Amino acid sequence: MDFGLSRENVMIKDAIRDWLAKECTRELIAQLDESDEFPVKLLRKLAKLGFCGMTIPEEQGGEGRNILATCIVVEQIANLYPALARSFAGKAILGGALIDGLGSDQQKEKYLSKCAKGKLLVALAHTQKPRAEKPFSAHEDGVNYVLNGEKHFVTNADQAQLLLVSTGVDACENQTNEFSAWFLVDPNLDGVLVHPVEKVGYKGARYCTVNFDNVLLNRSDLFGGEASVGKGAEYWDRIMDFLMLAVAAEAVGMAQGAFDYTLKHARQRVQFGKAIGKFAAIRSRFAEMACAIDAARLMLYRTCWLADRNKPFHREVSLTNFSACEAAHRCAMEGLQIYGGYGYTMEYDIQRYVRDSVGLAMTGTSQSTVSAWIGIGLGL
Repeated sequence: MDFGLSRENVMIKDAIRDWLAKECTRELIAQLDESDEFPVKLLRKLAKLGFCGMTIPEEQGGEGRNILATCIVVEQIANLYPALARSFAGKAILGGALIDGLGSDQQKEKYLSKCAKGKLLVALAHTQKPRAEKPFSAHEDGVNYVLNGEKHFVTNADQAQLLLVSTGVDACENQTNEFSAWFLVDPNLDGVLVHPVEKVGYKGARYCTVNFDNVLLNRSDLFGGEASVGKGAEYWDRIMDFLMLAVAAEAVGMAQGAFDYTLKHARQRVQFGKAIGKFAAIRSRFAEMACAIDAARLMLYRTCWLADRNKPFHREVSLTNFSACEAAHRCAMEGLQIYGGYGYTMEYDIQRYVRDSVGLAMTGTSQSTVSAWIGIGLGL
């Protein structure tokens, strides 16, 4: 039994591993990665297993709140296919966990049963270009809001059933933040235009630019209801906590995947009459990678423990996210070095781990944030 995991969570871990071995082969992943194809069939099969309902109460059709189990599933998927893990997290975490935690009663009633069935993929639309020519804002117009502007680097916006959009609201007085409210926006509404953007890694989970041109929304589309207006920054902190938790789980899985893939090569590649893994320098690299992975995983599980008990975990998830993303990038780059010239070819999967690990920097915790948290803890 894994340290710290209940029997139920061990069974979930074994179940997702068995499913991945049967349904998610490296050959299939290579095909999807090369074509930059969204893994819709794999996501549908995952939904049928019930994993999407582990962040949702039973009365809403879910399995009950189990953030740890959800992150274990994300971790195990990212071991082989990080893009699939990110899309799954868009359903289970950005969908189920956030709507259950922050949504209004009406939104919970409307969306959570869909989340439990894996039928609602949520895309987070927050990042803007620093030099956007037209400001992104929402203007109150009678019973509706009119949204105008654009968002950039929105993962899976071209596949999402719902966009979680941050915005300013002109009717909100004394609001000094750059955004004051969040909306749940149907991407099929008139005036919503989604443009996919090619990127280096995470193929199959595309970045998109989303334009909003006089998009009409009702007050019921305010995430958290009308009382949420003016609390945009407060909501962002809680949204960011779950986003970083999902990315940290991806990073731990990616680090382990790069480690395992490289270890297999080190056992098989022979130089000077013995496997390269027998050389002291290579063994030292694997020892350091193993320490980084185990530390990040234990931090991840501790953070999930707090989240499952509705305890604050902003500090912990910041530290976890930074450590996990660093471990993933390190393991990928070490793997590339150990593979040597082979690793620089598209024939071997280590190049994909390198490309995907670089993408973690776009959503990971910065070193300055971690330094600030440690400084606070030390009274500095």
